[in-house]
Amino acid sequence: MRVNFSQGSTQSEAQLQSPPLPPSSPYCQILFHFHISAESAGSLRVLMQQAEGSEAILWSRSHNTVSHWTPEHLPIGLHQQPYKVWFSGLSKGTQMDAAAGDDVVAVDDISFLNCENSYQPPALSACDCSFEEPLCVWVQGAEDELDWLSRSGPTETPNTGPAGDHTTSKGNYLYIKSSPPSLKGNMAQLKSPLLPSAGEKGYCFTFWHHMFGATMGSLRMILQTADHLTKTPVWQKSGNQGDEWQLVQIHVTLQKVHQVILEATVGGEAGDIAIDDISLTSGPCPASDLCDFEEGSCNWEQQTTDDFDWVRQSGSTLNPNTGPDSDHTTNTATGHYYCLSSSAADRAGQTARMSSPLYPAGKGACVQLWYHMYGKDVGMLNVYQQSEDGKETLIFSQMGDQGRLWRFAQASLVPRVQPYRIVVEGVKSGPTQEGDMAFDDVHLADAQCPLPGHCDFESNMCSWSNLGGEVDQEDWLRGRGASPNPNTGPSVDHTTNSAHGYYLYVDSSVGESGDTSFLISDVFQPSTRGHCLTFWYHMYGNHVGALRVYMNNRKMHSGGNEEGTLKWLETGNKGDKWQEATVPVQHNESFWFVFVYQRGMNTGGDVALDDITILPGSCYPEPSINPPGDHNNMMSVGLAVGLTLLAGVIISIFLFMLNRRCSTMTRQTTLNDGAVDQNSGLDLFDRVAGISHGTESDFSFFGVLYDPSQHDTDTAVASSEA
Repeated sequence: MRVNFSQGSTQSEAQLQSPPLPPSSPYCQILFHFHISAESAGSLRVLMQQAEGSEAILWSRSHNTVSHWTPEHLPIGLHQQPYKVWFSGLSKGTQMDAAAGDDVVAVDDISFLNCENSYQPPALSACDCSFEEPLCVWVQGAEDELDWLSRSGPTETPNTGPAGDHTTSKGNYLYIKSSPPSLKGNMAQLKSPLLPSAGEKGYCFTFWHHMFGATMGSLRMILQTADHLTKTPVWQKSGNQGDEWQLVQIHVTLQKVHQVILEATVGGEAGDIAIDDISLTSGPCPASDLCDFEEGSCNWEQQTTDDFDWVRQSGSTLNPNTGPDSDHTTNTATGHYYCLSSSAADRAGQTARMSSPLYPAGKGACVQLWYHMYGKDVGMLNVYQQSEDGKETLIFSQMGDQGRLWRFAQASLVPRVQPYRIVVEGVKSGPTQEGDMAFDDVHLADAQCPLPGHCDFESNMCSWSNLGGEVDQEDWLRGRGASPNPNTGPSVDHTTNSAHGYYLYVDSSVGESGDTSFLISDVFQPSTRGHCLTFWYHMYGNHVGALRVYMNNRKMHSGGNEEGTLKWLETGNKGDKWQEATVPVQHNESFWFVFVYQRGMNTGGDVALDDITILPGSCYPEPSINPPGDHNNMMSVGLAVGLTLLAGVIISIFLFMLNRRCSTMTRQTTLNDGAVDQNSGLDLFDRVAGISHGTESDFSFFGVLYDPSQHDTDTAVASSEA
């Protein structure tokens, strides 16, 4: 059945109505195939009329179909009274559009599935799928523009998508193709069969996803009820998540017949999103070293010696201009986190403390968590390691406004011989309604944390993050080995000098000339000695653009300046080598660093960063200052050097004159048959020594005592020897 809007009809709608349908089970679905020939043709809707006369739109689509015929599985849900369904074709084209060709909306092969009241759904495990068989029991959505595609090995687009599936690395997975003809904003949906109520204990929905690329879009999980088709997002991730498969576990507790929808949206031409290994198991998800607070407190407890309690909540906080809008785990309004709200009755120094369960002494080397500190009067967030006997060690502290985003923190644990707890403490700044704080996703990791102020990107991006949003166009990526783009980028990282080490880079094959990529640091507190930023950069290729380092603060940022003050700039090809840069900064208020790469004219301009260090103090050695006690020593050394030089001069003169006198006496001996003129030799020596002839004084010359009274005898002896 079809509607042809090109025949000049003035009719704007055509309806195709079902006969009266009998009562149906909660799992009833209508399966139909449809076709929309062109964008101008119009739209297709499915509506339902219940016995009491009420109408509801169940489904609609206005864009043309990708393939010739597109199937759709549409839940109808439980009906205890007869009802009707009809298809509505609406024209939205003009007469000029109609004259251009056949604009057709068509439907075919309508059937009803699982509508008998006796129908019982299969076990949850029937929905498990590793995608070695194309879709298993899952189906493509039809309200979207794209389909999920099955693939093995890497995707077609370089620098995005996985290298292989998650199951065996050689099997199949599903992905959305982000490169042309796909457009930014295009969407693909994958739908499960209708599932029964989750029951008292619920079920754990598990899948693996891969989201790696410079222009990554979003992936979310939606629960849609069968009765009123209510959609509830329960998990979402946006932007680049790294070149690895990551696990997602969601405990579903919905007490209605429903279906799971996995929905991916294109963010740009380098944003392939992949999924694999879906499984559903009865009961809650297994415990892990990560606590996301979705199911409760994970046995974290409020301390009783503080002034306030941390509160587990979802969505945005009540106070304006502060607090998060969603949790970090799911990035939705339904996800949970712990929050410390601010109020006008607060007093400076008041605290709220929450402690983890008791961990064994040898467990964990690094604690990681995400925190949110947004608002002009935010106080301080402290993290302690508390021994079983109550002794505490401060391992992390942050204060003040950190911006409107979740930030990452990690701190090394102190080796303990006793079991210990992690304590999160919020300290209020005073009476305010713009000082909310929150924390989420606490993880006890066995791997060592990076050194404070240093990030080598070997395990993650530390506290560095992409800006995202509409400010920049591409993300910084964490990668290793050689760039897939020829004649550009590093082949090894700087830390390990190997193809196995990680670094951050910008993919120059994505985007257009002038596109920017922002990398944001943590917020740093003022230091009278300033701070020193040291990093290694790699700029190799014929079309390398410009790498800049800015320092920003809250005043500039609130005025709309995303970059800040320029502190360092390098442009162009610097050769296939890592180079070090040092940037000293002075500041009077809290600040953060911003790396900005501006893309060059063409592909062949990858830029990379590694081993970033930010430490308080000067970048250059301080001039040495001698202690007061060294003053006399320096004078003694100077005097000794002076006397040594003077002695050298006197010895030289003495030897010169002695040699000259001996020469003269030799000539006189030859001429006078051995007669010696003693007076002439004596007068000469005395003049040189500055001693008058015939005086009684002695002259000490480096330990040799000179006596004028013995001079004549000595001279005679010397003359004879000569």
